[in-house]
Parts: sequence; structure tokens; C-alpha cells
Amino acid sequence: MMSSWCAIGWVMTLLIFGLGCRDVDDGQQIVSPDSDAAIPRMDAGLSSQDAHLDALSDVALSEVSDVGADKPWQPIIPEVSSFPACDDLQETVSVTLESLESDRAARLKLKAQKFDIVMDVFGRAGTGLQADLNLGTQENVDLLREWLESTILNGDLMNVDVPDDLVVRTGKSAGLYGGVGIAADAFRYMVLRDQGANCDAVARARDALQAGIEAMHMATAITGKPGVIARAIARKDLPGDGFNQTVPLFDDDGNPLPETKNNGTWRDDQSGLYADYIWEDSCSRDMYVGWALAFASAWEAIRNDGNFSDETKRTLIQDAYDLLRSLENVGEEGYDLEIMDADGRRTYHGTLHENSIERIYAPGFNNGFNALLSTGIVAALTSVSNAPEQIRYLNTLLEERGLLDMAETSLIGLDLGPGSNFSGYNMAFTGAWLVTRYVSDFEQRAKLMRTLDTALYRKSTTSRMPIEQDQAFYHLIYIQSRLDHDRGMMSSSDDAQILADAIEKVRDGLSAFPEPPFVGESILNCDEAEIESGSCIGDDGTDLPLLGYVGWNDELVAEVPVPMSIRPHSNYYWRSNPYAVNGGQGDFSLLPANDFRFVYWAGRALKMVE
Repeated sequence: MMSSWCAIGWVMTLLIFGLGCRDVDDGQQIVSPDSDAAIPRMDAGLSSQDAHLDALSDVALSEVSDVGADKPWQPIIPEVSSFPACDDLQETVSVTLESLESDRAARLKLKAQKFDIVMDVFGRAGTGLQADLNLGTQENVDLLREWLESTILNGDLMNVDVPDDLVVRTGKSAGLYGGVGIAADAFRYMVLRDQGANCDAVARARDALQAGIEAMHMATAITGKPGVIARAIARKDLPGDGFNQTVPLFDDDGNPLPETKNNGTWRDDQSGLYADYIWEDSCSRDMYVGWALAFASAWEAIRNDGNFSDETKRTLIQDAYDLLRSLENVGEEGYDLEIMDADGRRTYHGTLHENSIERIYAPGFNNGFNALLSTGIVAALTSVSNAPEQIRYLNTLLEERGLLDMAETSLIGLDLGPGSNFSGYNMAFTGAWLVTRYVSDFEQRAKLMRTLDTALYRKSTTSRMPIEQDQAFYHLIYIQSRLDHDRGMMSSSDDAQILADAIEKVRDGLSAFPEPPFVGESILNCDEAEIESGSCIGDDGTDLPLLGYVGWNDELVAEVPVPMSIRPHSNYYWRSNPYAVNGGQGDFSLLPANDFRFVYWAGRALKMVE
């Protein structure tokens, strides 16, 4: 088995309202990491009301004319440049999650509101990003539940008394989970803003997104090197991961430490700006795709929004440009698409190139998994930077190197039967999500749709298809791949029943998700006698025929997916094994549920005409 497929996770990003006007801000430049020369670029979303920038915009657009008018490698989401006033709720056309029967819709909205409150008040209190927290005692758990219910009933969420000292431990904020949280906040803000929701709710969502964007910039700046992003960050003054011992980047002779590169070493701030924080290096593919999702989602939300400063927008663009510029560089072994670290070395799980397997290059070998993942990441970052040379780079990956052709024909290493690693599935689906959001060319999108049909979502050669696994994220991505956003309609009626089923599965999955506050615990569906007999009845009465300890890392798995309502608790379900019967999080852990939050808010943002 190839453990490379355990490394992927996060880039989830819904771009809903398009690119807007393509203006070049007067005097704005991006500087290449290895050159003092300024590179002109299209500065969409900045000073878009200034008529004198139109000529500069025309010049910038002419620089990418070789891309071809029929292949505008840009997101396909309709442009929105004006928004209703808050407290002026707008009617919406049949939205995926709002077309439910009213009682279920109301329950889901209340559930999402509770998760948002927990995230706003507790989840991002340490770093501005999701962190796994621990409440320490059952008394604190009970206090939190009482507080949450009273807060909801109170209704004035801007002025609530927060109980002190409920959280006894604050974990790190890592790229996959933190990135998904930023993406969830971006879509929450867009949905509420664009529907003219309650002013306080819009303001809370905006503040949450701003905090996430600032924390994401910290994750790049704290490394001290443009184009490098942390695997995770943590607060030094809070009990938890911030107490980890740090290691210098180099020894006294200038040699990188540790001598052998590993999958994460804690470092001190290298920027001089964040003395209260430490960061973990060796950002892996799963963490990186989470950051990419966050970049694209945040930019989608703020690009035409005057409530976010030009400084915030330029910083986001610059950081995205630097990250992609680093990926474009050819490394020591002669390959691009490498995730680099502040010590000058490639990260431990940092190979995204289509000719790599694990950390080894195999010239001529087509790794469709890496091809799909890297295409999504590059497309997401390009949508933010909008730099002409980076648009051309994405075009090269698609047209000359044929990465989506590889995804369609060589999507290896995912389906390993009962031993499959679902971190790999999460990465593959996240890459697919990004491709469907950021690549507009019909032929390329058709390749992705065929990949989902024949090699990923409903692969016909296996009995363990993702379509059956009750993973709402997977179903959402299949829906997204079939949408025509210019008209808000499905691009094809051939799969109408499959799409209808996928929509219902998203709704069912969110309904079955654990209730807030999501306090982790160990789940035991199958006792020792049942395990010995190979026949188990789950806590809800579901028949769970067992295959034994043959899952990834010798996990006990069933022959059929375990229903979400009785599935072992997870800090991110979409990368957890849906066939696992026992397990879960440690007692009293408080989970922010960004897996739920992203699918919920992204689902509400996907408007479809019936």
C-alpha cells in the first residue's frame, strides 16, 4: 500500500459571484521571490470604480491574449458587484438546502447557527482559525450546553456573557481544518450578505472572515520566507500545542535542522511580527490544499466588497502569488510542483508533480491523483493572483501536460479496498471541487466529470463507491461538477436522478451530523463478542457485517458504510473512514465542526433552478 494517499486534505472553496471587473491598481506590483523586477498583473477587485484604470486593464488583458479568447482560464461563477442592504432579506431561487421541507430546513439553519456561535466564540479564540479544544470536565461540557441554549434564546448574539475558563487545552490550527473553516466563513458571509440578512449576523460573519484572513497571512509571514506556508500555528501563552519545544531552522554551521526532514517540526516566529506564536513546518499536501481552498474562497467573498480594505485584498493576492510562484519553480531534482519549506528543503509530503509517487520521482509515470490535486491547487491560487504568467502556467498544465487527462485515466492509489486511506479520498474530492470552480473550459471540465463518473464518485468496478458512503462533501462536489453557473441550471439532464439523489444525501448527511456543541467521545458500536463473531448490530439497529481489522492502520471496518448518526466522532469526517465501526475523539474534546459548516454554507450558496 502506498501511504502517500494519507497526506491530502484541504482546499475547499466555493467561488459564487465571479471575478468582476479586471482592473489594474495604479502602482500595485508583485515582486518575484528571485528577482527585483516588478511583474504587472490584473488587480481585479481593487479600486474597481476608478474609470482611469480601464486603459491599464486593457493592457493587462492583452498580455494574456495567447491564452485564447475561447479558453479564459478563469472561474466560471457569475459576477456580483453590488449587494442588498442588510435587514432587507431577498427572495432566492430554489437553493439546494433551502428547498427542503420547512421543518428540516429550520432545523438545519438552527444547527448551523449553533455551530457558528461555538466557532466564533471558542473555536477561533486562540489563533483566529479552527483548533481542537478540550473542556476538561463534564461540568464544563454541561455549562457550555446551557450557555449555548441560553444564547440562542437570548437572540442578542453581539452581547452575550461568555463563561470563563471552559477551555482547558487549545490545540494547533492546521492548514486543512483551518482552511476549511475560512472557506466556511467566506460562504457564510456571502450567503448572508447577498440575501440581505440581519445586520448583526452579517457583521459577525464579516468579522469572522476578516479574522481568518489575518490568521492565514500569519501562516505565511511567520515562516520568514515568501512562498512558504506553515503546516500549523499555535499560541505560546495557551496550554496545549503552543507549549511544544521549538527547533531552529539551521545549526551553527548553516545546516538545516533536523538533519533528516520529518513531517512537522515546531519553529519560532521568523518574521519578528508574531512573538506570541510558534509554527509547525513541513506543510503536506493535505494541509496545503486546505490553505488553497481558503485563499480562493476568501478572495471570492471580498474582491468586490468595500467593507474589506485594499490592504487586506493586496496582501491576500500577494501571498497567493508567492505560493504559486514557489510551486512553479523547478527543484533540485528537475521537477516543479514542490511544496518548499523555510529551511530550503522540500516538505516531507511535498511532491505534487504528476511524475512522483510518495517522495520518489518516476519519469514518465502518470500519477492522476497528484495531477488532479495540483490542478485544483494551481487553479485556486491563480484565481486570486490573476497574474498573466500564472494563468499561462495553469494553461500549460492543462493543455500541454494534460493533467486532467491523467486524472481521468490514471487515478491510482485511492481504491485499496477495505484498506483505503480516506485522507486520499478527501484530497481527491477537494481537488475535484477546485477544478469545477476554477477551470471554465468545457473540454477540461468534461474530463473532470468523466473522472468523477468512472474513477472517483461512482466507479463501476468496485462495490465500495463514494456515492454510497454518506459523505455529504463528496455528494456536494458531484453536484457542483454538473452545474452551469451562468444560467444556474444543470449542464446536462442525463444524470438528473443521480443529482437529485446526491442533493438528498447532502441534506440527510447534514441532518445526521452530531448536534452542537459537538463534544467528542468514544463510540462503540460493536463489542468484543460481536467482533469475534463477525456480525454486529450498530447502536441504531443497523446490521454491520464485519471484515475485521483490515482498514487503514489496522482499523476495524464493516462491509457496509456506517450511518453518520452512529459513526465514530471525528474532527473532520470527510477524511475519516466511513466503514469504521468503533473509535472517536477523546472525552471532552470540543470540535468546531467545520466539515459540517463548509458543506452547509456551500450548499446554500449553490443556487439551482428546478
